Amino acid sequence: MRPIPKLYTAAMAVTAMIALAPIAFNAVVDAFDHNRLVELDLDKKEISVKAHYPLYKMMEYPRIKAPTVILGDSRARALQDRYWQELGRDDVYNFAYGGATVYEIYDTFRYLRETVELDTLIVSLPLRSMDARFKGSMNRVPEAIALADNPFAYYTNWFVTKTGWRLLQDRYPGLTALFEDVSLWPVQEALAADFTAVSTLSVEALLDPSLCDECALSASVSSLRLPAVYHGHGFGLGRWAGYWPEISIDRDLPQLFAKQVGTNGAADWRRFKQSEDLWNMIEEIASWSAENDVKLVFLIPPTISEMQRRISDFGLTAANHKFRERLSTLAPVVDLDFDTPFTRELGNFTDAYHFGSDPARRIVGELLMLIDRDPKRVATASSRRKDLVCPVTPAETSRSHVEGTLELLEGSSCRIWRKTDG
Repeated sequence: MRPIPKLYTAAMAVTAMIALAPIAFNAVVDAFDHNRLVELDLDKKEISVKAHYPLYKMMEYPRIKAPTVILGDSRARALQDRYWQELGRDDVYNFAYGGATVYEIYDTFRYLRETVELDTLIVSLPLRSMDARFKGSMNRVPEAIALADNPFAYYTNWFVTKTGWRLLQDRYPGLTALFEDVSLWPVQEALAADFTAVSTLSVEALLDPSLCDECALSASVSSLRLPAVYHGHGFGLGRWAGYWPEISIDRDLPQLFAKQVGTNGAADWRRFKQSEDLWNMIEEIASWSAENDVKLVFLIPPTISEMQRRISDFGLTAANHKFRERLSTLAPVVDLDFDTPFTRELGNFTDAYHFGSDPARRIVGELLMLIDRDPKRVATASSRRKDLVCPVTPAETSRSHVEGTLELLEGSSCRIWRKTDG
């Protein structure tokens, strides 16, 4: 028998080692906690979660299987598990993703109904997410489920490797410099500029603000003056018009807030169109919850008052109201996104869309009082209320209105919309 050459054997061994290296790396670093075999003290809660929110949570949730789940985007994600735990609720899991779309909310719901016996579902649903074009119809959930269910796909995935490397760089900053100094090539990399032909650059690239610090136009924070066809706040709302008065507020906003109100606000509402396909998904969630005795609550998270005004700037006041009216036929709606002292206080917000940690704790408390009747937990939540009080009891209701089967209860900076038997 002809012996296998030693060189060939060595080459095969080296090839196998190179091929298996990423798998071994992913198994040890385990960026998304698939196996948790080795503890390397890496900041996965910050880096891995933000790298791929659904993937991290799809790995984590099966070990917890909490019966109360929160779905939504970054505003819902702010309602962290630890805030619920501070109130004595260890059975709540925050399954929200930064930048989540309704497609992702729906697919996560489908995953949950096959995975766990739910008791309560809290779905954060701002109006702007009901446009099918929002975030480019992004859906990261199917990929996350596929990787979580297939260890081989997970351990051989290049994105998982890249995230693992970022974790190591964060934990051991010297690694980057070490690998930059090591080269297997006789010619070192030239530090030359990239003279890409101008003809290959897109308009977006040419307009990149980073190319010119002083090129960006200042964003207007005043109300947009539209043609008369858009005027007349409350059109089509009848007696509900009084609950949506024109927001009159004139103040200088911090730079980030002003840019979001001017630029992002226009992007949100200029071409906004509610999607019936997305609405059908929400209806399916509500129908399944009712059939399976799962308590469902919708949350409309707050934005600053100037951002709310952009809705009326683009003639969508009636659509804003009708959204709540329609949603309340499916389940109670906790509404924090209307002009109140809470939404006018910039100290409650980190930007025009996102509220801070103290408001998040208070919002968690208000939600708890709607789904929990334990006296001790309710008392703890009540102690946090300050200027945010949802009308949980008649004494906390400052005004109410009923029209047909729609009932509105208003507390302090909080409304509850719900269906009545009238």
